[in-house]
Amino acid sequence: MTAHSQSRRLAAGLLLIGLLAVALGWLWPRPSAAPALAAAVRPTAPPASPASPAADSAGARLLAADGSPREDLAALLDLVDTLLQTVPVMQRPPLGFDTDLARALADPDLMGGAALPANHPALRAGRLVDRWGSPWLVHPWSSDVIQLRSAGPDRRLFTADDLVAPPDSET
Repeated sequence: MTAHSQSRRLAAGLLLIGLLAVALGWLWPRPSAAPALAAAVRPTAPPASPASPAADSAGARLLAADGSPREDLAALLDLVDTLLQTVPVMQRPPLGFDTDLARALADPDLMGGAALPANHPALRAGRLVDRWGSPWLVHPWSSDVIQLRSAGPDRRLFTADDLVAPPDSET
């Protein structure tokens, strides 16, 4: 096989890979519009102590028997906001999955006290779950903005009943 034919095969292969990548990007399902609740999780106030009444209140509101799914999302946003405000960026553990966030919120050393006790109903087998038992989808947008998504009562992500904050349309 000559060098010329090898380079033509390589070029054809790269072109095919590029076309496949474009086709997959175009065909990949996009999230549907979902109900939104809160603004982005951005530090705006001085750091709060996890032992503060506000942090204790957020932990108590999360999956409260008399609460609603929207209240769960607001409570979890408050807990994440406290985490982001309390722990400097360089000292934060990775927060890319529900298991990472569950570990961080239950860590008694990270924020000077666990934001959620180990026996909290939102913590199951090391996962952070919504009121239907589905893991939360955690999507870090930046070091101080994390999108949270609950699959909702149908337990399927990216459907109309999802709860998400900040909304997909915000960047």
